[in-house]
Amino acid sequence: MVIIIASSVCAGLAFARNEKAKVQESAKDGEVMQSTQVAEAEPASQGEQGAQTETIIQTTQSAQTDAATQSEQSAQASELVDNENMTVQTDIEGKKVPVPRGYVGSQAKGENEISKGYVIYEGEDPVTDTNVADAQKTRNQYVWVPVPDVSKMYGTDSSGKKWGKLYVFATSSTNANYDAVTGTYPFNWSETNGVMSISDSTSYREPDLTYKNYDSNSYLKQYGLGSMSKHDILLEMQKDFNNMINSVKKYGGFYIGRYETGNLGQDIAVIQKGNTDINYQTWYAVYKKCKTLKGANKKVETGMIWGSQWDRTLTWLIESGSKSIEDICSDSTSWGNYIDATFTYTNTSGGTSTKKQNSNTRIPTGSAYYTKANNIYDLAGNVDEWTMEAYTYRNRTGGRVYRGGSCGGYGVNTSADYRGRHKSGPQRLRLWLQGCTLDVKLNFENTLGFLKEFVKLTV
Repeated sequence: MVIIIASSVCAGLAFARNEKAKVQESAKDGEVMQSTQVAEAEPASQGEQGAQTETIIQTTQSAQTDAATQSEQSAQASELVDNENMTVQTDIEGKKVPVPRGYVGSQAKGENEISKGYVIYEGEDPVTDTNVADAQKTRNQYVWVPVPDVSKMYGTDSSGKKWGKLYVFATSSTNANYDAVTGTYPFNWSETNGVMSISDSTSYREPDLTYKNYDSNSYLKQYGLGSMSKHDILLEMQKDFNNMINSVKKYGGFYIGRYETGNLGQDIAVIQKGNTDINYQTWYAVYKKCKTLKGANKKVETGMIWGSQWDRTLTWLIESGSKSIEDICSDSTSWGNYIDATFTYTNTSGGTSTKKQNSNTRIPTGSAYYTKANNIYDLAGNVDEWTMEAYTYRNRTGGRVYRGGSCGGYGVNTSADYRGRHKSGPQRLRLWLQGCTLDVKLNFENTLGFLKEFVKLTV
């Protein structure tokens, strides 16, 4: 694989704790997407027309053949060997991890253990206890998310098209497929005899286009993707998703951006500590910038995070013992920057400030130990984060999904698993990236990796 780097952001909702979906329709004016529930209908002034859902059908292999592949476990660490795109390094416990060429695994204390978040830095100079503070502020960083069973991230329908598997997080459920260990059950999909079906083609899903107005040729041109048609972007999305899955199969995981993506108002984005340029971006702008985070490195691909990657990251936090199911889906105030949270953080002057309770304060990336989980910062709160996930609302309007909540919401309403949704293009959108995913290129033709962003759902 190209090691896939993904960007991250979170959100959540309270009244939909166990069986209901947390959904946010639109944003109020202000610095961040607000976390309060809004009315069902969206303003007519933003355009309500008939819904149109377009998908791409893969015909290169039968669903039965792919189902057999899907049931296999991801690559075991013991099977990893160096190749032209990556080297095998070991963490403090001697466990193997693939590191893309052009990056180094951290040797600093607290950053070199897979179970607690193995960190890699862009560039080839070693990162140790003596220079880690400077490296965090000047070099892009990603955290390895292990995936022992890739079949939990995707499925293949009867036509051969691959779909991402999205999940509801709940402390309990009567759903027959509820997993009490991770607190999850399928969201908008089912699987029978290895063949996956999307329950509602106008609900949450990936990869796919959104409502016809928001991935139209005119929108793509207006928001910086003018050389692409809606057909082109659909093909690219499907290719990127397939490549990501192949990368996870080969290497046993993916890399996610350690911090919210910064420098969004500039030509080149970064994943570094202490950045404040992390908001006021349309989905299209973020989609384009995520793909350039790799720079000139031909061994990796970067892109916006998929909803299935966001969900996998959260289940990993639960599996590793870093967070409880309640921390993820009931109330994320204890580890996220929300209105009702209070903690200390490093301000832009390098001093220490206190984020007061009942205040709306956006903090610099990676500035608070309080918001760290397995070396990933701000998965819960601070700023909402775009993902690749699509939705269509009542066959009329569509857009993209954002996850994790913001400093303008409450941890009980927009917890880390939260899925908000909004139109992809209009200027009112104020979303930002947090982290990115990184993939090492595979050794067979046409298999790449990419960066990803997230958004949250709760049913």
